[in-house]
Amino acid sequence: MITPIPKNYKGLISITGPIRSGKSKLAEFLITEQDPVTYIATSKPRPSDLDWQKRIDLHRKRRPDIWTLIEHPNDICKAIESIKVDQSIIIDSLGGLVEQHLIEDDDQWNNFQIKFLNCLSEDNLCIVVVSEEIGWGIVPATPIGHLFRERHSTLTSLISRQSKKRWLAVNGTAIDLDKIGNVIP
Repeated sequence: MITPIPKNYKGLISITGPIRSGKSKLAEFLITEQDPVTYIATSKPRPSDLDWQKRIDLHRKRRPDIWTLIEHPNDICKAIESIKVDQSIIIDSLGGLVEQHLIEDDDQWNNFQIKFLNCLSEDNLCIVVVSEEIGWGIVPATPIGHLFRERHSTLTSLISRQSKKRWLAVNGTAIDLDKIGNVIP
């Protein structure tokens, strides 16, 4: 049986899974005992995409009103650094964050990636990162699709390696990867 993480938990937790697998619900459940919570929503609104707006609205409706919300910050590291000690953070999700950095060249991306991973290593915060498992799907036919998949998959793996706890959500089922898996050397 899954239980929320203890109130005083500090460290990085990664949750991955395919689209509509329950990743965000799992993140929200795991952090229910934490107070205060800041929710960083990385995806920018897409007013012409009604399905996307419905998904964003579902996430908004599920979040407690007492949680602080930061939407698609320009500098996620500054946003994390602005959060006080002993707070908890949900970053939902990595896809929106990677999308914001697709126009950067490889050097700029690598610098961002290192900076972001360093931000996630704060020992005085509980940080839950939600990430889509996109590498299990089709091979993108476009260069930008390929770049997104490669950057996203690499960053997800790096975050997982840095995490104290790792979860996989599949079809509404949460799998504790630390109990059944081993990190590949």
